[in-house]
Amino acid sequence: MKELEIIKAQFLADDIDSEDREENENILREWEQGLIHNEAYVSWQEHDITREIAKKLKSEYKDFAMTLANNRSLTDTQRASLWAKQDACTFILSLTEKDAKGQLEQIQNEIKRAIAVT
Repeated sequence: MKELEIIKAQFLADDIDSEDREENENILREWEQGLIHNEAYVSWQEHDITREIAKKLKSEYKDFAMTLANNRSLTDTQRASLWAKQDACTFILSLTEKDAKGQLEQIQNEIKRAIAVT
């Protein structure tokens, strides 16, 4: 990212005192780690296999809900099992639905604001 290189040059310039430099290095490290993590997350989310898994989980969740709603003869154990399966679907979907793109955009905007201020 071009902006990251620009802000690195500004944040780590020779005329920056050691205390500010250390703080700047920490901020840069945080931004870099956030960019790497979220770019990888976006790549994973957009992968065909991940999308296929999410689609399957949504379908399974609906099937479990319909079984719970329509089958009044389920035992407590069977209902608990279906609820647990729904919880598992919800958890995995929460991973595939994370707003990694939004977090990437937020980090990039922070970098751009820092460039504008310096």
